[in-house]
Amino acid sequence: MIDVPFFSQFLKVSNFYTLIAIVLLGAAMVCLKMLKDKKVSFSKRMIIALIIGLVLGIGIDIISNKSGIYIDHARGEISAWFGLIGTGFLKLVQLLAIPVVFLSIIKVVVDVQGDRIRSLTGRTFITLLSTTAISAIVGILVVKLFNLNATSFAGDLTEQKTEFINNIASQSFPEFFLNLIPNNIISVMGDNGSIVSVVIIAAMFASAIRFLKVKKPTEVAPFVTFLDSLRTTVNSVLTNVIKLMPYGVVALVSNTIISNGIQSVVSMLGFIAALYTGVIIMLLVYVVILSFMGVNPVMFYKKAFNTLLFAFSSRSSVGTLPYTLQTLEKDMGVSGETSNFVATLGTTIGMNGCAGVFPAMLGTLVAAAAGATMDFSFFVLVVVVVTVGSIGIAGVPGTATVAATVTLNGLGYGSAISSIGAVFGIDPIVDMGRTMLNVCGSMVSSIVVDKWEGTFDKDQFNTPSNHTQINE
Repeated sequence: MIDVPFFSQFLKVSNFYTLIAIVLLGAAMVCLKMLKDKKVSFSKRMIIALIIGLVLGIGIDIISNKSGIYIDHARGEISAWFGLIGTGFLKLVQLLAIPVVFLSIIKVVVDVQGDRIRSLTGRTFITLLSTTAISAIVGILVVKLFNLNATSFAGDLTEQKTEFINNIASQSFPEFFLNLIPNNIISVMGDNGSIVSVVIIAAMFASAIRFLKVKKPTEVAPFVTFLDSLRTTVNSVLTNVIKLMPYGVVALVSNTIISNGIQSVVSMLGFIAALYTGVIIMLLVYVVILSFMGVNPVMFYKKAFNTLLFAFSSRSSVGTLPYTLQTLEKDMGVSGETSNFVATLGTTIGMNGCAGVFPAMLGTLVAAAAGATMDFSFFVLVVVVVTVGSIGIAGVPGTATVAATVTLNGLGYGSAISSIGAVFGIDPIVDMGRTMLNVCGSMVSSIVVDKWEGTFDKDQFNTPSNHTQINE
């Protein structure tokens, strides 16, 4: 190891482990570039990127985790370099989240004819919250299925995490929702965690535009044209960012494993297995829902694969939103009005993973440890609290902590969340599955609402995908 500030603090390459990891990441990038040059399809490159990321992350950690140099120095350095690629890519996508949400809501509200906005809103809330209620039931079931015990997950929370949770726990239900109402348009537009506030602002602007298109059409027309042009430009930027996705996936997946370590995964294997079982069960529930709606679930998952893979890697429903909208509109035959409205709201309402399965699991665990009677009325209470509490939870990394705190407050056990601190130690590992479920749920809900509205294009849905070949 080179114990010189230039290498250890500035360059972040002070040892052999870090150097080898950087070389391996570079080799992976070159490999993916060669596959692109050989016209390998985007879908196949995404699968290969996921596999490379898993092998790279697991391989580096297994081979190196016995070394003190790796644990004390190399792991942090490798995470910094891998984050340069992975987190850097994710930031480019998140950069577009606010404009996509803002412009999407405005377009929907302005373009929807007559009173359809009322039916669209009602059906969207019913569908998103219904799937959340189902996911909460699944969360309860997997806790019972795996016979999980809260005492197995005891652990200390970091000071920062404890302060964050205490701030949320100190808020009453009205106060929590009051904080969602924006009071500064500039600060809201600069924070990906304020998606609900962005939706409120967009709805206010859109309502004004609808009114002015009737009362003062000449004056408002240039502004509407500007917004349409801006939306087209944002979509073009998005297309260019999506081309980098396979490279980002490799770095994101491998960095998640390296920064947390295989040992942390092994120690919490029961909880991880339970949560991912819940994810799988919900994916099967979606199969039933889609089949009931007359939509081919195999075709759905085939077309949704790249989007779900990115959600899994990025751990951000909001960051995935631009790609979610593109997949729904160009691949799945969902009307632009429905996809923009449902999928956008789906990043903050009714997230089946972060605000459904996960908080229901923690609520059941903590309540059982506190001696609550595990009867039917309690389980109904959990489902109701989780479903109502899922409204207004932003779809960014760390969201599930907010949802879990809100749920435990609703059940009366907010102060006991620290008793399962070990769960939050492996949060990035379980967050990948939760986020994928969030996005999948919003896509399924978009199709359900569009079918309900009678605007779903089944022929386009059944047509082989084109936009995922964007890089060719």
